[in-house]
Amino acid sequence: MIENLLERLRQMPDAKKLAVAIYGESVASYRYAVLAERALNDRHRQIFNQMKEEEHQHQVAMERLARKLFPDNDFVLSAEDKDLVIVGNRMLQVTDEVSFRRAMEFLHETELRTGRFYEALYEHFSGDEMRAFLKEMAEECVEHANSLLEIDAS
Repeated sequence: MIENLLERLRQMPDAKKLAVAIYGESVASYRYAVLAERALNDRHRQIFNQMKEEEHQHQVAMERLARKLFPDNDFVLSAEDKDLVIVGNRMLQVTDEVSFRRAMEFLHETELRTGRFYEALYEHFSGDEMRAFLKEMAEECVEHANSLLEIDAS
């Protein structure tokens, strides 16, 4: 999988790499909003709302960066592009505890996949500021994945 990711990124324009990242952050924000609405308890609701807000801020920061670096670029992402950062359906169906746990699995795997995506992007972008941002994003994905494991276990 990582070899395929690296090869895909080598062939992808930098602007499209950011478009994929923006898509991933928008989906993450949406998914956490859904989970916050359907959380099993107030503690989970608070965690999901916090994660939703973090993902939204990431999306806004990347959109700003994309407009600054690539003002004339716009992309339609394919399903294969989206799969670089998302596991499972974009729209989560959370109606009971079983579907809640399934959504948690999708989110956990998505956070890990997105973290690998950011780690790979780190190698493809130059500039200390951009690389520091991507490293931070990769680390946050791991933190979110670990948080999701704790929620799943409680």
